[in-house]
Amino acid sequence: MLAKVIGKGAPLLLVPGGLTGWIDWEPHAELLAPTRKVVRVQLLNVQWGLENRPIPLDYSIKMESQALSATLDGLGLNGAIDIVAWSFGGLVTLDYALDNPARVRSLILIEPPAFWVLRASGELDPAIKKSSEMPQDSRGGISEDQLEQFLHSVGFCPPEQSARRLPQWPLWVRFRQSLRNNFVVSKHNDDPERLRAFQRPVLLIKGIGSIEPLHKIIEALAIQLPRAKVIEMPGGHAPQIVSIDYFLEQMNTFQMSAHDQANPCLDH
Repeated sequence: MLAKVIGKGAPLLLVPGGLTGWIDWEPHAELLAPTRKVVRVQLLNVQWGLENRPIPLDYSIKMESQALSATLDGLGLNGAIDIVAWSFGGLVTLDYALDNPARVRSLILIEPPAFWVLRASGELDPAIKKSSEMPQDSRGGISEDQLEQFLHSVGFCPPEQSARRLPQWPLWVRFRQSLRNNFVVSKHNDDPERLRAFQRPVLLIKGIGSIEPLHKIIEALAIQLPRAKVIEMPGGHAPQIVSIDYFLEQMNTFQMSAHDQANPCLDH
């Protein structure tokens, strides 16, 4: 993966969503750089879409998470670090974290589409299953109609509103080929025992006004992960962008608490 690093201090990894990639974390990185070494990565599918490169036939969530691991190795980040991940990036990061628990100090997941958790618990009803499969396998390219369908399916745009009228539409159109990855979301599977064995602190964030399937995933993860906490904040599927100040406040509080728990003998 490509990576951008800014600032000095304790490392903080920001993993983006699967549509517009690392630009979503740019304002956060600028605000955090005075006190943190902020690392932003570009998911493979986003970069391939921008370069109009084909998606490999063996593309998977595991391919993305292994690329993330190799990128952190290349940056010399071999110890436990704080990680924040959103949407598709949250699904990738969850796989990375379960593979590498010793390299995670704390983990924040914002509405990851981990539909496998619902499938494993028998909660993946037909309506949720349909939402997890849109758009269908489109490795040949994503049309503007498919882009709009996706934006409705994840709650970026209310069903009664045209996404094409939103100010973000030109940006979304530019990045629409990133969505060629969508087919791997519903295909990805994992073992709930790996969740139950994960002993790092996890903050799970719901966006108020987002879609029910993503909230159900958060609730299911909260049951399985031993040290999980759930909060809600305004902003639909992008609460960390819409409510950036509140998000950063909650992030800092959570990460400080996680650090204190890992170092109980620190003098306050």
